[in-house]
Amino acid sequence: MQISMIPEPKKILAGEEGYAAPVIQEKKVDPVMGEEEYRLQLKKDGIWIEGGSETACLYAEATLEQIRLQCKDDLPCLTVEDGPEHSWRSFHIDCARHFIPAEELKKMIRMSAHFKLNKFHWHFSDDQGWRIECKKFPLLHEIGAVRRGDHMGNYDSDETEDRYYTREQVREIVAFCGELGVEVIPEVDMPGHVTAVLAAYPQYGCRGEWIPVETQAGIFRDILCPGKEETFAFIEQLLEDLLELFPGNYFHIGGDEAPKEYWSSCPLCRKRMKEEGLETLQQLQGYMENRITAYLKSKGRTVIVWNEAAYGGNLDPDTIVQLWTDDKENRLGEHMERGGRAVISIVKNCYCDYPYGITSLRDVYELEDCPEGLAKAGNGILGTECLIWTEHVRDEKRLETFCWPRFAASAEVGWRGQDRPGYLSFEARMKALLPVFEKYGIHAEKVSGWVPTQEEADRQKAEFEKNFSAEDRQEVEKLQEII
Repeated sequence: MQISMIPEPKKILAGEEGYAAPVIQEKKVDPVMGEEEYRLQLKKDGIWIEGGSETACLYAEATLEQIRLQCKDDLPCLTVEDGPEHSWRSFHIDCARHFIPAEELKKMIRMSAHFKLNKFHWHFSDDQGWRIECKKFPLLHEIGAVRRGDHMGNYDSDETEDRYYTREQVREIVAFCGELGVEVIPEVDMPGHVTAVLAAYPQYGCRGEWIPVETQAGIFRDILCPGKEETFAFIEQLLEDLLELFPGNYFHIGGDEAPKEYWSSCPLCRKRMKEEGLETLQQLQGYMENRITAYLKSKGRTVIVWNEAAYGGNLDPDTIVQLWTDDKENRLGEHMERGGRAVISIVKNCYCDYPYGITSLRDVYELEDCPEGLAKAGNGILGTECLIWTEHVRDEKRLETFCWPRFAASAEVGWRGQDRPGYLSFEARMKALLPVFEKYGIHAEKVSGWVPTQEEADRQKAEFEKNFSAEDRQEVEKLQEII
């Protein structure tokens, strides 16, 4: 019998003839093994699990679970010896645009852990909402979480969205992730994507004027002001409040899509640039990101930013840069040459909020995890990330269908790297493992929808593009010029 596993293990050795006993006889941590390496042995007298850590043992159990799903109690005798190519295999879920209930979020995390994804990038703050209870700045969840309508894309509703996670719920989710070997990476995007923050505390923008929480998708001009010293005091206190909830090693501070129109006309920003010897507004953003980074480093955290934050060329080399869009003027490459590191999450292969007709399962699987222009940086590439943004995802079924099985494909990319078996192999194994989605209550995309025909892809693309008017496109293009 052909047994399918995802990610495909690096080594599968046939054992003796006959069936293995279904009982786990031993599970132990072997410090000699790599932290994420495991060995799973199915023998006639039982099952033995060894791993370089407790998490690695969980990986072995996930592999065993996949074997059981296919073989029931008629387990073959075999040995699996495995370990990942990349230590960074992340998944991102946006809970800011449309709130995802805690139990649904746990279900998504549990499914991701099954496929050995090991980092959860939690996006809970954006222009359309702040979604975590804040002790130091309660207006963030009292005002910033309240959106008076939903007009994202061609959707039109005046229904109020006011949900957020309590601190207790956040702790429960972080603990749940820990039990599954998943590290949580919180993100507070700065200096842009802060409309919900400025709706609660407008004094930290350049204009100082109140603005409402956004009901539409897009890029917006009001961003945090780096010319005001009180802005940095606010950020540090806010981060202190969040670090109490997120004890992990990493913190994402965004840095993408930050139009600098108000910076250019702000006397305080201009004064800051003169005092710091900064020649461009992009360098001013680098200065701002570096000050926030310095604070987080003092708290023992490693900082991650989106790749636009590197455009100034002055980013702290200890900062991890997440590549999602064009690397303008090779800024990421230069950052890595100075010792910086990167995570690969290119839009066309990693963004799962697009219909399969735009980003097919094959597209996700065929991500170039070590882009040619960055390959010379060697081990500077930490790994990969798959993402779901929720501007156009309003229900749990759509969330699950858009993510699965695309997240599973990304998991194999991160686990096997350039040595992955190929899309056709993955597709065949994924079909055999469809029962895993049923087991965990996941509404995965039907097989017929994984790689749509050209006609169907064109139809899906045309339908999706109805979310963006010509005026919206022109506005985004204009704002991108001043980022």
